[in-house]
Amino acid sequence: MNLKEYSIYAMKTLTPRDYQIEHDIHMLMGMSTEVGELTDVYKKHLFYNKKLDVTNIKEEIGDLMWYVVNFCSIHGYDLETILEQNVQKLKTRYPNGTFEAKKANDRNLFMERVALEEDREEDLKLGR
Repeated sequence: MNLKEYSIYAMKTLTPRDYQIEHDIHMLMGMSTEVGELTDVYKKHLFYNKKLDVTNIKEEIGDLMWYVVNFCSIHGYDLETILEQNVQKLKTRYPNGTFEAKKANDRNLFMERVALEEDREEDLKLGR
């Protein structure tokens, strides 16, 4: 399944809301909740010596993605474009293609922003 197919299915299971802000808050609270549940799996593993529950980890990631994908769909954001922009930002930060602590700490925020805004003209044409 690709992101577009998943987005269509996820939107069908979205709770109807009367106001945009209700959708936003629902998605943001849901993202926070799922990250918390994912964190809890690791907390139990690290501090309670519970076996790492990989099935639950994947479930929580899936739930988190449901909220992320629906947030994007509600706003008309193309997730594939967002991911591509993220890669461009990372290429700006790490031109050699590998993590470097110095570059992570001494980032050129201006150039990263330029990389993120390269498709901004297209967004403006579409009224976003």
